[in-house]
Amino acid sequence: MKAKKVTMALYRQIAIDIAKNIAAGKYVQGDKLFGRSVLASHYRVSPETIRKAVFLLKDVGILQTEKGSGVEVVSTEKVEQFLKQNEGINTLATLKKELDDWAEEHGRQIRDILDKVQFAVTQTQQNQISTPLNPFEIKITPQCTVLGKTADELQFWHLTGATIIAVRHGEELTLSPGPYATICQGDSIYIVGDAASYTAAMKLLFE
Repeated sequence: MKAKKVTMALYRQIAIDIAKNIAAGKYVQGDKLFGRSVLASHYRVSPETIRKAVFLLKDVGILQTEKGSGVEVVSTEKVEQFLKQNEGINTLATLKKELDDWAEEHGRQIRDILDKVQFAVTQTQQNQISTPLNPFEIKITPQCTVLGKTADELQFWHLTGATIIAVRHGEELTLSPGPYATICQGDSIYIVGDAASYTAAMKLLFE
């Protein structure tokens, strides 16, 4: 049994790096960032990846795009909140990777312990712990009525108040997939929110 793979979407990593540069004072409100092609070259990624990173920062009110005038920093106040929200995701990704590496070295017995620990963390619904800091797991069964839709298309956060923090597809766990998370049969999605958000998410996905 191989250790489960944990990744963070590359565009989100770039968005976090841009936000950190703003927080460090490299850019201030009203500044224009380099064009997408220059950013793509700097980060050695495709223009589409940069477009997603910019869209994410635009969605949270940090950047704004205008045709012909490039990308502008419109709010430095929201940067700290954005970075704080992603700090836990980064910590979780690092911790999970370290645990997986350790488990790989020490064999199946340790991996079994890791699986049990992860199971205990993610099964907060069964344990009736529903604070905003604890995740709910939702398994996407054939009864789901929105298969193939993305979180953005469903306006998931706006309609439920819950944030998708991870998607498990087979043995791969993708952390913080953002608005491009696609609802696929057989996957499990992990959301953060209160009991009302969980109920709203179940209604959105299965009614």
